[in-house]
Amino acid sequence: MRLLTIIVHKERYGSENHMLRVACGSARRGIEVHAAFPRAAGTGSMISECEAAGVPHWPFEWNRPTDERVKSLPNRAMRSTSRIVQLFRLLNSVRPDVVQFTSGWPSEVWEPSISCALCDIPMLSVFQLAPQIVSVPAPVREALAWARRRRQRWMAVSQHNLPYLQASFRTRTGEIGILANGIEITKTPSTLDTDTLRQQLREELELSTAAKILLTTARFDGHKGYADLLAVVPSVLDKFPEAIFVWAGDGSNRAVLEAHVRDQGLERHVRFLGYRTDIDRLLRASDVFVFPSHSEGGCSSSIREAMVNCLPVVCSDAGGIPEVIFDGIHGIVFPAKDIDRMFTCICDALSNPARMGLLAKQARKRIEEFSSEQMVENYLAVLRELCQGSAKRRARSEGGSSTGAT
Repeated sequence: MRLLTIIVHKERYGSENHMLRVACGSARRGIEVHAAFPRAAGTGSMISECEAAGVPHWPFEWNRPTDERVKSLPNRAMRSTSRIVQLFRLLNSVRPDVVQFTSGWPSEVWEPSISCALCDIPMLSVFQLAPQIVSVPAPVREALAWARRRRQRWMAVSQHNLPYLQASFRTRTGEIGILANGIEITKTPSTLDTDTLRQQLREELELSTAAKILLTTARFDGHKGYADLLAVVPSVLDKFPEAIFVWAGDGSNRAVLEAHVRDQGLERHVRFLGYRTDIDRLLRASDVFVFPSHSEGGCSSSIREAMVNCLPVVCSDAGGIPEVIFDGIHGIVFPAKDIDRMFTCICDALSNPARMGLLAKQARKRIEEFSSEQMVENYLAVLRELCQGSAKRRARSEGGSSTGAT
């Protein structure tokens, strides 16, 4: 089986990590895997990870038109045509038996689905985010229904996502399934103990040893709820002056958030670390993980990483989060966008470190049910079913025929 994994975003966050785990995990199981993704500062680490796993990688610029004439036209149809041309070229170069496409939003599936169907290549599309019903024009729905019948499987990552996808594409029960995301459980342990890591991080941030670090790791997008969290910072500091909010990530809203922090004179208590590659270290050195997101697809990979590293979690109930972390058992969960409740939960966590430690231990046991090893096996089961017969067609094609791509 020759698998092509396509990633379209220019930053590496949860969705990209999940798909890399599938690609690299499949390669380590002897599958021939190719990966295609944009070349950008945010995807640089993906190259080294692919090379370490023996995965050939192809440049793929999703948002870049292929000729100058299209660049000057804002027309949506022309942009879609440009993307389909790029996909045809990629498919003709790799000649995969099956394609796995990571969709961050339902509207992104149109061009890959049509391209694979026209090239007679089976496709698995996994929708990482579907927090609401998306309006899909009837002609597009009909074209996608035709494409799905040509050996395509579409998957949500949570029960929460599933009804929104079904309503958006007006599919019948069973046409869209569920493939849950996983997280790396077996990790190389740090040579430094937790106390040393805590001391190092406090020295790095020039904090006292008494500082209580409330860590958040997520991109700075509006739906991640950073503005809500910032709104409760002054009230939390009134009760816990030793609290320090540490935010690791980057994104479009970072400059706005930094300006609000400066305007409120909170620079000492809200720290922006930017994009970090040492998230495990930050998690082990912090006191509480806070995740105020408004919407998610499944359970955020940020929460999963906190659970793996036994860091107590205070999070919203956005998306599929409640399917993995149960309130009062694995952490504290509050209603998304409920700022007052979030404030109360953060204060409860800081007031009861012993209880939070117990919840963190239970969360560590819970997350073992969602390992990346099991995720890879689940993906491969679907991919193998989809690509039955494709290898024979590819062999005939490489013997002199064309795939139909241009």
